[in-house]
Amino acid sequence: MSQDDNEAVLSRWSRRKLQNQQISKMEPPVVDQTPVEPVLTDADMPAIETLDESSDFSAFMSSGVSDKLRNLALRKMFQTPAFNIRDGLDEYDEDFTSFEKLGDIVTCDMKHRIEMQENKKMYQTNADARDAALSIVDGFETRPTSLISYQSGDRVIAIGDNNALTRCMPGIKIPALTLVSTSGKLPDSIANFHIKQRDIRIQGYLGAFKVELDNTNQTLQADIVLDLCEEPINQHEVLPPGYLHLNIAEQNQQAIETQVVDLVGEFQKPKYFNYDPSICAHAVNGVTVCSHCIDACPAAAIHSRGEQIEVTPFLCQGGGTCASVCPSGAIQYAYPCLADSGNQLRMMLQAYRQQQGGQAIVMFHSQAFAPQDLLQLHGNLLPLRVEELGSVGMELCLSAFAYGASQVVLMADDAVPVLSLKQLNRQLEWLQVLLRQLGMKSQQLSIQSSRKKLVIVDDAISVEASEQGMPEQKRNAMYQALDHLVAKLNCDQVTAELPAGVPFGSVLIDESKCTLCMSCVGACPGRALQDGSNREVPELFLIEGHCIQCGACSQTCPELAITLIPQLILDRENRNRGRVLNRDEAFACIECGKPFAPSSVIGKMQGQLKEHPMFDSVRALDRLKMCGDCRVTDIVQDSEALKGDFDPLK
Repeated sequence: MSQDDNEAVLSRWSRRKLQNQQISKMEPPVVDQTPVEPVLTDADMPAIETLDESSDFSAFMSSGVSDKLRNLALRKMFQTPAFNIRDGLDEYDEDFTSFEKLGDIVTCDMKHRIEMQENKKMYQTNADARDAALSIVDGFETRPTSLISYQSGDRVIAIGDNNALTRCMPGIKIPALTLVSTSGKLPDSIANFHIKQRDIRIQGYLGAFKVELDNTNQTLQADIVLDLCEEPINQHEVLPPGYLHLNIAEQNQQAIETQVVDLVGEFQKPKYFNYDPSICAHAVNGVTVCSHCIDACPAAAIHSRGEQIEVTPFLCQGGGTCASVCPSGAIQYAYPCLADSGNQLRMMLQAYRQQQGGQAIVMFHSQAFAPQDLLQLHGNLLPLRVEELGSVGMELCLSAFAYGASQVVLMADDAVPVLSLKQLNRQLEWLQVLLRQLGMKSQQLSIQSSRKKLVIVDDAISVEASEQGMPEQKRNAMYQALDHLVAKLNCDQVTAELPAGVPFGSVLIDESKCTLCMSCVGACPGRALQDGSNREVPELFLIEGHCIQCGACSQTCPELAITLIPQLILDRENRNRGRVLNRDEAFACIECGKPFAPSSVIGKMQGQLKEHPMFDSVRALDRLKMCGDCRVTDIVQDSEALKGDFDPLK
């Protein structure tokens, strides 16, 4: 066992420590004999521009060299070829300081930027052209129309329940105020009358209202009606002038009083319509044939008066839907008239083209709609403000395409009555069918909502613009635009098939039933059906361009031999040429030989009257084969016919 093993741990540690101390005292310290190099400074360094790849850059690492000079030296060193060897592994390792020329190659990004620049340039060109076009519209003078005058006093009838009347009425300073409560008696007898809402009937307009109270059998006269009921008593979509339906939750006494006072005085408005009863198809021979204008009026200003209609000018507020749906043009929009609206449209598009404007989008809008936001997005959008959107009919839309528009939009805002919007959609559906058959896109004509993004039709088809002025009559304007489009689109289709209800079409005659009685000729308001009997041959002619598909002929035909066919002949000459629908041999009088009636009529009369007591003899039955003069002569000479009280003059 060694000595270290016998010693305790602390003793061994102490002994070894003392030995090391003794050895350290005996050995002399070792002195470093390496010479000390001098510290280099910036002054000792070579000029940076003299350095190259063979230079020694280690001196710049001396502690006496400034950081600025050392960094310049390192930058110079790293720019030498030895430090610029790419391994090709880094995504940025390629040299992007120089590019190979692309030649004819155009990248997607380049295309996008080029397109953006072109669009910006095109927008500005179109916007400048639009400004020139709108200046023409602003300077256009519309022909004036007659005026309708109202004279309104301060007689006010307020109708509402107890809550409405007590909240709104006591503080209002209106001298001639009559209160009608619809829910029991009011405290302190505030109301003049107490009645249920359903027992009230209101007729009239500003200055001439009549309020009928059924339970009192009284009729109240008023200049202004203030309806405070939750639902208006007058259910028409467009309320009469002077009829205020107010929500009490949104009004206060001062606001109500201000609105009432503003209606006191003398007022005037344009007469918006003209009516030609000579071409009206409303009723024939006591049979109601057409009621389109009555059904389409949201103000209930049009009523039936026998075989004609009557428009109450004081109720008419210029909605224009009546003129749009009238098939014959008997009722026309007067302010502005069709010719003014069409010529304004034509001049606007003409000015736009002269200023190098691109594909034009015509947007009809009412006065309540502000198009500024859309104009900032679309430089080729041409807004045309109309009195009411409902006045824009098929003739104006089709004329817009003939005058050079590539797209026509009817912008419907919240102010457009629902009834008018329904009629407009119906007419535009008809016109869209026609556009497709002409070779255009149906989407080029549309009704769009002001609450949604404007839909633009790509690759819209447009034609060389017509320079013809707008006709005064509705159907003439429609045909003029149609003929221009057919010619410019090189449409080779003979006839366009259209939906039922369209005011263009033909008539089909069942020859086995038709007796050529010509009752249809007398009933036709458009003079489309004509009697050709003056040619000594019983014939029924049709000029299809005059047919309005009103149904007067089919409803008045005693034989039920007529069927309507909605269509439109695209060729102008064929459309205006008379076409024979039915003909018969002329029956000659058996006495004088003069033709006087269709053969089929004589045969049918003999068949139906042979059992009649007045025609029980062969001679009497033969009188049906005589003309009027010969028939009277034969009766006088027939002793059998003169028996009794027979009077040949009756």
